[in-house]
Amino acid sequence: MNTYHLPEDLLEGSSAGQNEIIIRHYTSGHDSVKNRIILNRNMINLLISGTKTIVYPDSTAVVRAGELVVLSTGNVLTSELLAGAEHFTSILFYFSNEVFNQFLIKYDHLLNKITPQRTKQPFLIFRQDSFIKQFILSIQALMHKGNILSAEVRLLKIEELLLYLLHADPERFCSIQILTSDKQELQIRKVVESHVGQLITVEELAFLCHMSTSTFKRKFNDIYQTTPRKWLLARKLELAAEMLRISDESPSAVYMKVGYQNHSSFSEAFRNHFGCTPSDYQQMHLNVVP
Repeated sequence: MNTYHLPEDLLEGSSAGQNEIIIRHYTSGHDSVKNRIILNRNMINLLISGTKTIVYPDSTAVVRAGELVVLSTGNVLTSELLAGAEHFTSILFYFSNEVFNQFLIKYDHLLNKITPQRTKQPFLIFRQDSFIKQFILSIQALMHKGNILSAEVRLLKIEELLLYLLHADPERFCSIQILTSDKQELQIRKVVESHVGQLITVEELAFLCHMSTSTFKRKFNDIYQTTPRKWLLARKLELAAEMLRISDESPSAVYMKVGYQNHSSFSEAFRNHFGCTPSDYQQMHLNVVP
């Protein structure tokens, strides 16, 4: 019996970045029973026609046309049954834990007041209401005649879908956080991402994460493969560069917004990182021919 690695085996020889969002229209003209699947990314399957059975080590999901299922990574057995003479058809989203973590961080203000259900499962099934059905139509329209979706559009669509599931059933949605196996990792990401532009020390970040400084540094390196100090410096400068590109604020106004205490240290760090001064960088990106 063949073993399929997903989504890799669907990419037809092309490669995808580790945190790239993959959207596929899937169709099959025959039944299949107990395919061995190694799911290397989390998946949302919006079932259009047919019935799908997913067997995890300790539970089984049966998904029918008019439903969608959120699946966590792992080894599963899947069966697909056609609906009469129709093909088995679905829209598939594949996304990494990193993508989901960034979503949780971005919309933390919507999540922190919700009490998740205690029951933990490797999957969640939702009914397709009128919004989800329109969402499927929008994906099909975007992918019409083999159109390639940009990374920005794919990110927008996965966020739209996740936000709607959060809006429609917030308590159940929060149990999707089982996709993030390390809660401590998510806590670190939330804390450091929300304090990038602030004047804060590594010791203070460790305190906010309820860890000793040494534990925080070790876990931080496991997540980001660098030290907290180097990561914060790079992120501050990237944030400053973004502000210089899209606004007419002077470098003397920007440096305070990214957590620097004086303009000279900001300019020196910026030059070392980007190879030019903040003023020169801004001029290069604002000199656009009308």
